[in-house]
Amino acid sequence: MEMNAEEIQARLKRATVTIMGLNGLGAGAAQALAAAGIGALRCFDSDRVTAADVYLSPSFTNADIGESRATVTAKNIAASNPETSIATHTQTPENDDQVLNLINGSDFVLNCLDLGQSSLIYKLNRACLKANIRWSSAAAMGPEIVIGPTVIPFETSCYLCYKMRTVASAGNPEEEFSFETFLDRRKRDDGGRRENLVFGIGAAANLASLEAMKDLSETLTVSARGKIIVLDLLTLESSKHVVLRKPWCPACFQTEPTTKAAAAH
Repeated sequence: MEMNAEEIQARLKRATVTIMGLNGLGAGAAQALAAAGIGALRCFDSDRVTAADVYLSPSFTNADIGESRATVTAKNIAASNPETSIATHTQTPENDDQVLNLINGSDFVLNCLDLGQSSLIYKLNRACLKANIRWSSAAAMGPEIVIGPTVIPFETSCYLCYKMRTVASAGNPEEEFSFETFLDRRKRDDGGRRENLVFGIGAAANLASLEAMKDLSETLTVSARGKIIVLDLLTLESSKHVVLRKPWCPACFQTEPTTKAAAAH
């Protein structure tokens, strides 16, 4: 399909993207998408700016410490890209239905939640499947950036497929399962305690927002469709790993899909 820049820009202007998690990565992705011309952003985060956020991301300053991440992000976008409509949500969804209400009507969802919030990510996975909304994830993990998997509901592997494959392929599956169980119970953002390279947060934010933009363009190839992309920040080498759908996955093999129009009512 031939790329038409004006047509792509018009699609972006009509699009609504929900961003889950406004740590340095999520806040940076929100600003990048606004700069790209996304028409509407919905941003969720229940935490406040910390010194670690200021260190890891230029989206925050020392004056923002103690303020709501969502409020600061919305203020920054309103100042730099006033044509983008932005709505914020600061109350943590407690169940799948509340997540579904949060993402309804979105054209794409970007998950920037810390892995300590895995319980919420699993709820997001089920909600996106139910609402038939495409979505992707991004994470900074020490000297690496991980983008994906980008989930096309009922066509590619879902996030739970990815996590089950991760456990199954680990050197010590029992230990990996115990760690994933710990993360599921953690229910808090531990990003400020991770040994991440400051250079990686901005790179991850831009790569994640680029993945969303490519999907919304309807003409550009989505790089992490059904796979994860790992970028080594020390060598600048990247690798792609296909994530196969897991037979009888509790999430994507049992969920009844709905249309976006039906999910919006």
